[in-house]
Amino acid sequence: MLLSAFVVVSILFSTKPSQAQGGDFVKRSGDQFILHGRPFSFMGANAYYLPFLATLADTQTVKEIFDDASILGMKVIRMWAFHDGADTLDPTVIQFSPGMFNERALRGLDYVLWQAKTRSIRVILSFVGNWDDFGGMNQYVRWRAQFPLAGVRERKFSRDDLEITIRGEHGRSYQKATTEELGHDDFYTDPIIREWYKQYMTALTQRVNTYMGTMYKDDPTILGWELANEPRSSDRSGLMIQYWLAEMSSYLKSIDPLHLVGSGEEGFDVTSVHYSFNSYHQQQWLFDGTAGVSFSSNLEIPSLDFASIHLYPDFWNLPSNSGNAWIQDHSRIATALNKPLIMGEFGARRFKETTYGSWLSTVIAETADGALVWQLLGERHPDSDGFGIRCPEQSDVCRVLQRASAELEATTGFKSPPTGFTLRQNYPNPFNGQTVVEYTLPVQAYVTIDVWTPIGQQVMVVYEGFQLPGVRRELINADGMASGTYFVRVWAEGVSANGFERFAQTRALLLLK
Repeated sequence: MLLSAFVVVSILFSTKPSQAQGGDFVKRSGDQFILHGRPFSFMGANAYYLPFLATLADTQTVKEIFDDASILGMKVIRMWAFHDGADTLDPTVIQFSPGMFNERALRGLDYVLWQAKTRSIRVILSFVGNWDDFGGMNQYVRWRAQFPLAGVRERKFSRDDLEITIRGEHGRSYQKATTEELGHDDFYTDPIIREWYKQYMTALTQRVNTYMGTMYKDDPTILGWELANEPRSSDRSGLMIQYWLAEMSSYLKSIDPLHLVGSGEEGFDVTSVHYSFNSYHQQQWLFDGTAGVSFSSNLEIPSLDFASIHLYPDFWNLPSNSGNAWIQDHSRIATALNKPLIMGEFGARRFKETTYGSWLSTVIAETADGALVWQLLGERHPDSDGFGIRCPEQSDVCRVLQRASAELEATTGFKSPPTGFTLRQNYPNPFNGQTVVEYTLPVQAYVTIDVWTPIGQQVMVVYEGFQLPGVRRELINADGMASGTYFVRVWAEGVSANGFERFAQTRALLLLK
């Protein structure tokens, strides 16, 4: 038989009593994560492939990644807890068909959780992917097409629809329609698919780890579950995904009340009301429902514990500094709704050192709760999308991540704001391509940052809006600017204990191309 190379079993439910230690779990208190009674903020990384490597017996790379993360001070690794597909010759597939599981692949996931625990690293696990990589939502839809249990369906899609591919970051994609009757959105709406998905959540949460003897639902190594990686739909109202998230998060809480639950979304919305829209270079698709998901509405779901955003300006036709507005806007929405926020993925292909340093300073200043870089790679793992980080090989970027780890850990206690306003000299200077403008705010202020020529012509507005006190690092991209001397001005107005205050300083920039 084709399945003879693997032990394919239904996951058995343990009859052992719970061994969970409640104090060891990461919990939520308002808009903060809490661990052992204290706020828990973290730097971390994505390494989605670790369970697959463990399944293929590459335990050396698994250990290497966790060791590198520990050296960098990282506390959390995010990875996939899914691989759905009908290929019974692929040992890394976890689910061959609804309810039929590959024990070898699941033991790979067991091993990774065990290695994380030995290093006191927490793990965020995603149950399914939006994209066709590793099966994804459309694999459930394809299975549904093979088992038309509810009778004949009406035709919904034309033959042209079958050719439509929705594309995302990292070269990911999914087909809008899988047959003339079924499409990607049926993952969210079809009652049989929803039951299959619930069965998968039940199977994983009640699995007993073969290395630790603990049920997943009782394992504090798991910081939390994500219902999906980057859920999207064609419903421009965002309601389809919102209803699905509400149903699935409530169900997951009923079978696993100890772990936190997040949506795994990217931060797209159906309105620009809560966002500093001018910071996004008129990219209306971010906020007009194009992605079929509403960050601000989803976060109101009571059974979702934390918010997540992803950040890829390279793919979104945005300058790097728009990333700071993206973090800031979503952090304030999350705070207003009393939920923690993590930057679940972020990546840049150019100027990683300065870009990541800038974005992470905003994470810290806005008191967001975590940031997970895409992605941490082992020595032999290919960098297929150009976002990979190898440490210590990329020493400049690694130092930025290590510094952010220390600064985020330090935010677990009260941190006094800066004592005064300062504008430091930009760095690098002279520069070619991108430079950082660093300044401190002693109070919340309305800030304007702009760039001028020596004859008084405004070249660009880098940022305009309210900012909380703290250390800020904004980015200036020189695309479209000629070599020469420029001036950057930071203007801030706010109210302190001494009353209304105005700060303004200017520094010279030297661009050499």
